[in-house]
Amino acid sequence: MTVHSHQPGYPSAGRPPAYPRHLVTAVLVAHDGARWLPQALRGLLSQDRPAQRIVAADTGSTDATPRLLAESLGAENVLDFGRRTGFGAAVNETVRQLPALRPEDLPYAIHGGGYDPLDPSQSTGHDQFGDPLGHHDELAADQLLAGGSTEPVEWLWLLHDDCEPAPDALRKLLQIAESTPTAAVVGPKIRSWYDRRQLLEVGVSIARSGKRWTGLDRREQDQGQRDQVRPVLAVSSAGMLIRRDVFEQLGGFDKALPLMRDDVDLCWRVAAAGHRTVVAPDAVLRHAEAASRERRPIDVTRSDRPHRIDKAGAVHTLLVNSRALLLPYVMLRVVLSTLLRTLGYLLGKQGGLAVDEISGLGHVLLRLPLVLAGRARRRHTRSHDALDDRSLFPAPGASARQTVENLIAELGGNRAGEAFSSRHGAVESGPVDEDNEFLEVEQFAMLRRIARRPAPVLFAALLALTLVACRGLLGGGQLYGGALLPTPDGATDLWSQYASTWQTVSTGSGNGAPPYLGILAALSSLAFGSPALAVQLVLLLAVPLAGVSAYLVSRPLIDSRLVRAWAAACYAFLPAATGAIAQGRLGTAVLAVLLPPLARAAAIAVGLGIRTETAARGGRPGWRSAWVAALLLTIGTAFVPLAWVLGLLLAAGALAAAYLRGGAFGQGLGALRQLGPRCAVIVLVPLLVLAPWSLGLLLHPGRLLLEAGIPGAVGPAATPLGLLLLSPGGSGVVPGVLVVGIPLAALAA
Repeated sequence: MTVHSHQPGYPSAGRPPAYPRHLVTAVLVAHDGARWLPQALRGLLSQDRPAQRIVAADTGSTDATPRLLAESLGAENVLDFGRRTGFGAAVNETVRQLPALRPEDLPYAIHGGGYDPLDPSQSTGHDQFGDPLGHHDELAADQLLAGGSTEPVEWLWLLHDDCEPAPDALRKLLQIAESTPTAAVVGPKIRSWYDRRQLLEVGVSIARSGKRWTGLDRREQDQGQRDQVRPVLAVSSAGMLIRRDVFEQLGGFDKALPLMRDDVDLCWRVAAAGHRTVVAPDAVLRHAEAASRERRPIDVTRSDRPHRIDKAGAVHTLLVNSRALLLPYVMLRVVLSTLLRTLGYLLGKQGGLAVDEISGLGHVLLRLPLVLAGRARRRHTRSHDALDDRSLFPAPGASARQTVENLIAELGGNRAGEAFSSRHGAVESGPVDEDNEFLEVEQFAMLRRIARRPAPVLFAALLALTLVACRGLLGGGQLYGGALLPTPDGATDLWSQYASTWQTVSTGSGNGAPPYLGILAALSSLAFGSPALAVQLVLLLAVPLAGVSAYLVSRPLIDSRLVRAWAAACYAFLPAATGAIAQGRLGTAVLAVLLPPLARAAAIAVGLGIRTETAARGGRPGWRSAWVAALLLTIGTAFVPLAWVLGLLLAAGALAAAYLRGGAFGQGLGALRQLGPRCAVIVLVPLLVLAPWSLGLLLHPGRLLLEAGIPGAVGPAATPLGLLLLSPGGSGVVPGVLVVGIPLAALAA
């Protein structure tokens, strides 16, 4: 299974290649990869420093992959495995069947000079690349140990069928391997297959929540800013160069990780065994990420959902490799982050990803004996000189910070097609030579980015203004005053009060607990069991979230993003919203956030915005918008019961308009028969979900005027003149006339 002198770029017989003591076996794993395989093979076979042996493993491909491999490498150099064989299992079995490369089997001597394809006249074999490590403190000692060794070292170069290495990739990897003796794994810089300047990975790590951490910005372009040789926790299995003795000592890839996160797990075990993993950014490889991007079917597991497989792999990797003292914290962090992500996916109407999060976590937790067995195996290979220290993992808070940034970027108006792009992003700029061109780019690039996506700036500006205005809430002590009820000591007290059938109101009441207590109890549980922290977060985030929700909802109404941002800021600064924070009125603060999406969902449910010709062809809105409106109205009613009355009146108005004027559901009785069930869902679901508390509202209509908190006005009541000036009354309310300047400024612009 050897391939020698017939390879393109190989030196003449008897002359060794560059870095001759490094014996490389390239292992290419293919699975229905005919779409990418020709370019992958071209990159492999055109290396200016070829591998001494090339072997391919085909895992039951049904396309032209077997033929392409046989034609390029020879049928004797292709191993066949079953279709359900994963990448790691294919590599493990291939390496097991391959005999070790021995210097005496090669057509040249490994001692003496090596062939440099970039310098044909070279005969001494000295490295012409200088110091690849620069002045990196962690690797400086390794560099001093390098040089002069002639002991042969066997390497495995692992490749996917959807990755194409640059012609000098292997030589650049071996350059770092030669100069860093403690490096057992060396990985390349990985760019996107489709955007050749977009960075995917330059080394990788894993956060304690399980998130794959690259440290890159969204769609970050490669302009040399990441070209530092440095130690990392892991590198991708696409292009990974690993010493064979270390690979076999660790038992290869973990069989419990059939497809994803197997690279992070293997390199983590390499670090635990006392070896380094180093990234060589001069070695470049393009990767299509076909499996994770769902560009081909997944056959290795029962589930064909990449997100579920990745989640299960992340949880397994964390639980089997984390140190024993950190294991309880890691378990708690994984569970909480999974619940938060699931909630986020549900709110974003991505139910499939929400199911993947829960099922991926459950897949591992239901197989705890497998986790315990994996930890036992890793104890045998862990060295007391382990290198998996804190420096190889994301800094505290970095993962959460990037999650918030990505969320804001998504809220900023990403197109649906970008959801399937890489997880990093930036705008590629062309080369500039003159200083004035560089300054022009620096001065106006930020303005252009803000104009394209004003939502992140809108959220940040509103949050900053809220923090300044409410800086008194950021100190210690307990929050009280205004309409706020005294907060209990812990979330369990709120849950007990919510579940109690007897409420200590006046002389006592047997009515059900206000449903907003259940929502606050859930938020308090997520806020580390602190009701005070939950209330502070609701008050502090109300204005920024109200602005962002108004911005997103107004997208179909206003084409200009800047005008939408102005309108959203105007809505967020309404005196009713800002006054709610000053007076501690949680109900109004929550309703300000929910009102824009509630209005849009209800408008879609009743057919507003559907063109006449579309309605004539039978086009009708789906039921999902009605259920979304019902959910939002339920939450709003829990905090502000009057919201249900407004919803009832608007539903009645929609039915009357459909009966008299017609619309998407026709006209007359036919319109009532089709639109009536949707309006009934929107109006009746809150009553059913909030029962028996909601029945008390119907029996005592005066309670409809109350909201969450202490009843009664906080501060001076509204006056006729104040209402004319858009001031609803109460303490801490900004005069509404001052807010008029915002839309006027927008009109002037």
